[in-house]
Amino acid sequence: MKVKRLIKLIISLILLALVLRLADLRALKETLLAIPVSTAITVVLGYLAGQVLSSYKWWRIAKAGGIDVPYSVALKSYFIGMFVNSFGMGLVGGDVARGVLLAHGKQVKTAALASVVADRAQGLAVLALLGTLSAALLEPHGMHPDLVFILLAIGVVILCGWFAGPKLLLKFVKPGNKLRDKAEQVSKMFPHKRSEFIIITTLSITFHLLQIALHWVMAHGIGIEISFGTLLVAIPFVNMFSSLPISWNGLGVREYSYATFLSGIITNEQAVALGAIWLVAITITSAIGGIVAFITKDFSVYLKKESLASSA
Repeated sequence: MKVKRLIKLIISLILLALVLRLADLRALKETLLAIPVSTAITVVLGYLAGQVLSSYKWWRIAKAGGIDVPYSVALKSYFIGMFVNSFGMGLVGGDVARGVLLAHGKQVKTAALASVVADRAQGLAVLALLGTLSAALLEPHGMHPDLVFILLAIGVVILCGWFAGPKLLLKFVKPGNKLRDKAEQVSKMFPHKRSEFIIITTLSITFHLLQIALHWVMAHGIGIEISFGTLLVAIPFVNMFSSLPISWNGLGVREYSYATFLSGIITNEQAVALGAIWLVAITITSAIGGIVAFITKDFSVYLKKESLASSA
């Protein structure tokens, strides 16, 4: 096991242990066993639908930047990337893998990787601003003002970088520089056209609202009385922290975040139950990428190329 993956696993176990230390194990067992099968199935299918929607948004970003591939290629690349992220297969991370796969053998690997960065950044900005707006409109929410300010700052900084970053990049990488072509490819991956920006932002908002709605389904499935408005404020924080590359699939971080940001509303046992359902949804959806990778053999072919390129 690589050191990086071992560290992630250790962090996950430590944070999960912190939550479990304060939980009643008997109550936890009862909570887990009481999860309705219908709730779990709904969350898995909803999570899968969300990832399909997210892959479409990524494809639109890449297409707007000049990468002309069918949506089916982006969909396949996206799910294989999820598989790599979840199960730690291969020599490269899931985001790099889907960028390489999207390039599809063309000389646009830099642009394809930039499209992944753009997709991540835009999604993070929308999530941060959605949480900030919800906190401003839905008081009282119990969230510390400093946390809301941090969320706002993240969203604003990313949006400023989205519009100013490409211009600054081209300003510093002058024409004639050997990296100019790559800089131009990267700058195109951050669409400035109003109509396209509105479309991808709408897709991103829909994706995040779907994920928050799935949390409402989970909560009510295990008997938690919580308003959708409360989740609109809390879940952006949970999703941002659990998406940090410091744990395995957000394990431990997610449960700790549930217990922290929904403190006084849910028990530690319920926090673990919410995390368990979400982890099942991630794992099953990511496994689909593994099946696709096995059938198409794209995964092994492109990672071999990447491995050869990195060792050259």
